[in-house]
Formats: sequence, C-alpha cells, structure tokens
Amino acid sequence: MLMELVIADSDGLGLDATVEVEPGVLILHSRGGAVGSPNVRNRDYSTGLRTILRRLLENQFEIAGAWVDSSRVQILPLEEREILTVADLPATSDTLFTLMSRRMQAVGRSPDAGPGRGNSNKRIRFSLEGRSSQEIVRAIGAIPKTVMSRIESRLPAELLRQVTPEHIWQAITEISESGLGNEFGASTDYDLLTDGGIRLPPKAVFGLAASMALNSHVGPGSFSAGLGTPCFDLLQKAGYRIVAKEEAVSQAEPLSDDDRVWVEGNPRLVSHLRRERGQGLSSAKKAEFIRQHGRLFCERCKMEPVQVFGDQDGEACIEVHHHSTAVAEMDEVHETRLKDLKCLCANCHRYTHRIMKRSPPK
Repeated sequence: MLMELVIADSDGLGLDATVEVEPGVLILHSRGGAVGSPNVRNRDYSTGLRTILRRLLENQFEIAGAWVDSSRVQILPLEEREILTVADLPATSDTLFTLMSRRMQAVGRSPDAGPGRGNSNKRIRFSLEGRSSQEIVRAIGAIPKTVMSRIESRLPAELLRQVTPEHIWQAITEISESGLGNEFGASTDYDLLTDGGIRLPPKAVFGLAASMALNSHVGPGSFSAGLGTPCFDLLQKAGYRIVAKEEAVSQAEPLSDDDRVWVEGNPRLVSHLRRERGQGLSSAKKAEFIRQHGRLFCERCKMEPVQVFGDQDGEACIEVHHHSTAVAEMDEVHETRLKDLKCLCANCHRYTHRIMKRSPPK
C-alpha cells in the first residue's frame, strides 16, 4: 500500500509537495490549479523535486530511472515518457532538475505546440530498486501529511515578493551588527554569500527582510526556503549568491582590465572598487533611489537613461559610487551605508574615478 507523505524542508516543516512511497518506488504528485487560486495543490512542486534529487544523491541512492506517471500519458510506452535514465548519472541535483523539467515538457505535448511549451510539473515515478519504503522515507526527509498545519498560515508568494533588495540589504546589515536571533538559527544546506564574503543563513536573512517589507513579524513557518522558492529567487535577484554548505568560493571577483588600469595595484583603490562592484550593495542602493525618486537618473549630470535610450534597459548605465567616505579612510571593516552612495551614469562615474586618481589617498 502506498504511503502518502510530504517533503520536509530544512526546518523539518512540511512543504506543499506530496509524495507516495512503496518498496523501490517514489512518486511525486503533480502541481495543479492556478497560482493564487484556492484550489492550487502541490505549490512547492519545484522545491520538492529539487530537494528529492539532492537528498537521493547525498544518501547515495541508485536511481534506476524516472518517468512521467500522469494518467493522461500512461497509455504511452515507457520509453516515450522516460525523463531520467541511468546514463544521465552521475550528475548534480541542479543538472538533473533542469534535464528532467525539459524532458517532462515534451511528454504528451501536442505536435502543434511551440518550442519550450509544455507542463514541467507533472506526476513523476522514480525507480529506486532494492530500497525499502522506510529507507526511501528517511532519505528524502518525508513526513506524514498531517504535519502540514503551517501551510495554511504560510504567506502567499505575492506578499513575499514585496521584499526588495533594499530590505535584504537592511536585513544583512542588522544581522551583521546584532547577530542572528534564536528564531531561525543556522542554515543546514545553503548559505547566502554577502558582498564581503561572509556566509549567512538565507532563511534568516529573508525572514528579517520580509518582516521589514510587510511591517509585521515573519517567522520560519511563514515561508519555505530552498532553490525554486520566492525566498531564494529574491535573494539571488538582489545580487547575492546562494551556495551549498560544502561549496568553496573565492573571496573576490577578478577585476577587469579597465579596473586594473584605474587602481594600478593600490590596495585601497582595489578595496574601494570591489565595494562598489558588490551586486547586493548596488541593487539595494538602486531600489532605495527608485523608492525615493520614482526612477533612476544620474545624480551628477541628471541624465535619465530610460528617456535617452527609450526603454528600461537603459538603466544598466547607472552605477553606484561611494562618495561619502574618503578611500584613504576605508579599512577592511569599513561599513557602507546606503546614504554614503550615489547613483551616477557610467560616464560621470568614470570621470569621478579619474578625479580621485588625480588626488590619490595619502
């Protein structure tokens, strides 16, 4: 008899991702219903699939194959609905997720459908030969479906998406100054990498940022974390890297040829430039500037890129410059505030750097 369970997240709380387990078999239910509608089901499907793949690989399970198992396509031969084979391994969980999602779209797709069209949230059947139901349940971190009361109180994605890069920057600053509270605790699978190379728990950062954005308390049970969730999506869009616990990372991005000419080996200028190049810092300042002024423009020459170039892509020429604190006064632990920054067009930014170079720090 199949056991109906849900996948638990890193906090041990149930995701809205239903699975069934029997000896040698794992089934992930499909996602259904329109986003935001009351009849939506398995809305954490993508996060659930990513989590299943990662945990199966971490626990060294041999995956004999996976097939689309939706009732509508069960009349098709197995080879026409196979989305994972032994030949696809070994591979990372992210690679397998992308591969399976792409193949899933093609299963049962109408011949008239255009490229890239199709459902990538279908019911999936994994073959895990030789594994008992209990072994599979333990490996994938499944829990009884009754442990799902927190799903009803979870915040909808449209509310979570009110979190801006400015809120995330403020949350990181507060955690850096005051430390982590006891509510979220340390991360188990992934870290957020700050512009300064510090690792922080992604869920703790996002929870504090969401509390700021919504002006109300947002706790661990209010949202899910993991690849494919609004939490990780918004952290990454704000310019921060999400890295696995075991992943080694370089401390600083290499400078471009133009950057190297400007700094000419001066360590203070190198530090200054790398602060300005921090994607999290830049995204936060631009979000704050838009909130205050309604649009991006150069604070020096007043050029408005959307008007000049005719579309939003013109905003790419607005860069962030650290103007408040002299480079000579910046040490390795200097804390940047958004008020210390200016939004400049690329031309004015380069001109400002030339002036700084003419009057080098003492």
